[in-house]
Amino acid sequence: MVGDFMTNLSRDVLEKEISENGLVGGVESLDKQLTANGIDVRLAAIIEVVEGGTLAVEKARCKSPVLGQAWVMSGFENVLEGLDVKETAILDEGSVVDLKKNVPYLVVSCETVDVPEKYMFKIETRSSVFRLIQGVLETAFGEAGYRGKLTFLLFTLLDAKIELGSRFAQIAFSTLEGCAHYEDQKESSYQDGKIL
Repeated sequence: MVGDFMTNLSRDVLEKEISENGLVGGVESLDKQLTANGIDVRLAAIIEVVEGGTLAVEKARCKSPVLGQAWVMSGFENVLEGLDVKETAILDEGSVVDLKKNVPYLVVSCETVDVPEKYMFKIETRSSVFRLIQGVLETAFGEAGYRGKLTFLLFTLLDAKIELGSRFAQIAFSTLEGCAHYEDQKESSYQDGKIL
């Protein structure tokens, strides 16, 4: 650490943390997915959101959104556990999903993370998402101690197509001064990759 700046893990350090310590699981190809300072994640599932939910002061009054169709890459069906979706299509890697403009979708990564207490991570959209499908990807930063798949909000400004298994986001890890843990905070609702 230098001053108040966090130190990001370089490709070599990240590769070692993945290979030796399981920082990121389910990686198809380190050669293809590792970048200079992060790792790309692939698209396992797309879940249409048809009606918004409620975010309340008291957690008991929060309401999940209403979900429509789900498209899931074969082998990743477990990401839908506990969700009430209207219809599910199990498809092969590379299958094309038509995205409707201005419709929100929850999208889930193939990869999982298992973040130790000394790291946190930042998630960013790969530029191909906005360059090729005019898509916007929304997410939060990843906290120390989080483990599981990653869930994002995706919507496109125009009708577009995306293939299951495509690389759509990148995560970069940073070291923390001291240690922290996701489950030590008051709310840790999404541990283990829980979507809603």
